[in-house]
Amino acid sequence: MENSKKLCFIIAHKYSIKFKSYIKYYVDNIQKFYKDSFILIVDNNSNNIENILNIFNNYNNLKIIINNSNAKFELGAYNEGIRYILTNNLLNKYEYFVFSQDNYVLKNKFDVKKELIDKNILACSFSKIEKKDGTPFEYNYLRTNPYCVYIFNKINCLDKITEFGIAWCSSFILHKSKINDYYNIVKDIVVKGNHEGRCAGERFLSGICYYLNNNKYVSLGNENSVNPEILGYDVWTVDIVNDNLSNYFVKKVQQKVDHGVI
Repeated sequence: MENSKKLCFIIAHKYSIKFKSYIKYYVDNIQKFYKDSFILIVDNNSNNIENILNIFNNYNNLKIIINNSNAKFELGAYNEGIRYILTNNLLNKYEYFVFSQDNYVLKNKFDVKKELIDKNILACSFSKIEKKDGTPFEYNYLRTNPYCVYIFNKINCLDKITEFGIAWCSSFILHKSKINDYYNIVKDIVVKGNHEGRCAGERFLSGICYYLNNNKYVSLGNENSVNPEILGYDVWTVDIVNDNLSNYFVKKVQQKVDHGVI
């Protein structure tokens, strides 16, 4: 059973000296909580990457690769990470694969058996956005954005968009049995811009999680909103390291892309 709890973290990374980096704190927590995990940091061609490489010189079970494909942002980094996993025959060594931004950071340990295995979760987001009154969130956007329409048609979910929210920050977890299915859905997607493409990723990833989880959309620990009264913190002002929070993952909004850091 212990072997079935093993995790692989694939982290989409972009370093800039203009922004506080949380990657060391993130990695240290992973290795503290899940000692048998593997961490794959996929860097989207950061300047000054040597600053990050030097931090992890003596770390085990960690690999940093550079995403030299023409697909960047989270989706491109995740695809590059999956290609590394498949090429190096690592897929069946880990039960679940955690995909996240470098500033959506593991803060507290979650019980893999309780939160994932016992619930038979095959795909879930970290947290999701849904309207409190149950009405569809961004219904028209989901039906008209070209990325969303392409993906939802591909997985036959265009008529199901009222059943899932938004996979906030494009951060999610997949069971090993769904990695190839996921990759085959998104491998041809190249996100060109932030607001049309990157933001669409949060929307169509929610549909993919719904589809891969046998048409049921869930989030880790049932965090169902980014509203402070639900998450328990303000994503704009949170101090990830020092604030006393019970959340499994904590997000610090930095808006790197809006400042030219892709």
